Amino acid sequence: MAMLWRKWNKEKLGRGYIRYLAIFAVVIIPIYTYLFGTNESPFHYTLSMIGNQVEYRLRFIIWGVVTGFLLTFYISRMYIMKSFSQPRAHRLLLWSHIFLVLTVVIPAVDHLPFLKSVHAVMAVFFGVSLLTSLYLFIRFLGEIDEHISFKSSWMLLFVLLGSIGLFFLLGNTGIFELFFFISLAVFLAILRIWLQPLENKL
Repeated sequence: MAMLWRKWNKEKLGRGYIRYLAIFAVVIIPIYTYLFGTNESPFHYTLSMIGNQVEYRLRFIIWGVVTGFLLTFYISRMYIMKSFSQPRAHRLLLWSHIFLVLTVVIPAVDHLPFLKSVHAVMAVFFGVSLLTSLYLFIRFLGEIDEHISFKSSWMLLFVLLGSIGLFFLLGNTGIFELFFFISLAVFLAILRIWLQPLENKL
């Protein structure tokens, strides 16, 4: 029964229009993030600083909800298509979406210091949950193809260390956030290409 369920899910998620939606997701995430993050100078404003200005508040919430949904959809589709069913990884992916939504909904303004701190914690939880889920998937891939797992690990590390490095180099600006989302989308697109030869093994 479980095998039939997984096969049905694969067939459904492999249909043309779903595949095009996945391509749309991995393309629109970096574009949408860049367009929002450059409403003000990313060298002086983080996404949160922009999003908590009155004129950008609603757009910030929409960006977070849409981006979280597209990331969750794209990654969960990849998990199912590759028969990766580890519950912990799927839960972490779902929580990453919830944490991103909470990040954009909770205000980050100076006159509400407690909520500003909660906002920052939610943002960290989002990144940790998402990257941990992907790391578990990469470990799973190591059981099928060690070369792809090795390359994927280095790319994921590049996303993480690049974001952290820019944070310490340029301070709390939008540059490290733009780098995170753009490099993450590039990583996911490349990973999908790398996985295509493994279709018959998964």
